[in-house]
Amino acid sequence: MNLKVLIVDDEQELRKSVVSILKNSHQSIQFEITEASNGQEALDLVKSSFFDLILMDVRMPEMNGLEALKEIKEHDPRTFVVIMTAHSNLNDAITAIKDGAYDYVEKPVSPEKLTNIVKKSIEAQEMVSNLAASNPIFDDDIESEMIGSNSKMKEVFGLIYKLCKVETTVLIRGENGTGKELVARAIHFNSPRKSGNFVAVNCGAIPENLMESEFFGHEKGAFTGAIERKIGKFQLANNGTLFLDEIGELKPEMQVKLLRAIQEKKFTPVGSNREVKTNARIIAATNRNLEKMMETSEFREDLFYRLNVMPIFLPPLRERADDIPVLAQTFL
Repeated sequence: MNLKVLIVDDEQELRKSVVSILKNSHQSIQFEITEASNGQEALDLVKSSFFDLILMDVRMPEMNGLEALKEIKEHDPRTFVVIMTAHSNLNDAITAIKDGAYDYVEKPVSPEKLTNIVKKSIEAQEMVSNLAASNPIFDDDIESEMIGSNSKMKEVFGLIYKLCKVETTVLIRGENGTGKELVARAIHFNSPRKSGNFVAVNCGAIPENLMESEFFGHEKGAFTGAIERKIGKFQLANNGTLFLDEIGELKPEMQVKLLRAIQEKKFTPVGSNREVKTNARIIAATNRNLEKMMETSEFREDLFYRLNVMPIFLPPLRERADDIPVLAQTFL
């Protein structure tokens, strides 16, 4: 397999280090590597040639990485960009991901981390390249609820269309009121799973001591007050979609159990010794900064990457003001 990679950093030694990591860690991949020392140079190269993957620093002369990222994604949204940043500048990485970067890696670059990111980007590229490129066609009910002609909303519609065709987990990011559940419903009701249940759970509204029972169900007598057997949300959503809203509110103990259920596609109801299989598709949503939560161990990194296979960032209304007239007319 051939992979065209552009490495962008003003430090030559770092570029050499990244080249060495790439060539030594992926024996089955032939890397065609090009180097650039700043964002403007990278942008010029992107406009003259297509790159499968760009590894780019943030702090550079002439044009920094965040400016270059916006220009690159505007020129060709297919390009996968991974931001390289110092730990002290993680806010830059978060900004970059919101602006379309696929992921970020901290400096000094860890061979294991970079190898994993490259592997995931290749898998994601293959998935996207297998999808038909056309405009989204939504069921009437969903189309009438989702309103917007803003360029950022068109990107969201395009992502929804693509995600309808695959079975991957989805993480929807956005402030309160941006329509995260609408997007989840749009993905479900335009997918092959639309005949199955769409089950929504607000992780922030369930008492911590009842969370496991809510997810996985319980047997009669499993705990005080369990007067009858209960079916959990994972089982109700079998062959359908389980929407986990406010996923950032889950405590680490529950995150472990959720991760296991997603990975193994099976779970054990509270008070039972039997395992139940589930084929529920997981769509999660949050308005919290999960990257900062991972830094403080409030959110598990392995769960984040399991959910964040294909993220969707929903813009707040202040970033799509041109949609206000049509929204006002609709509500009127």
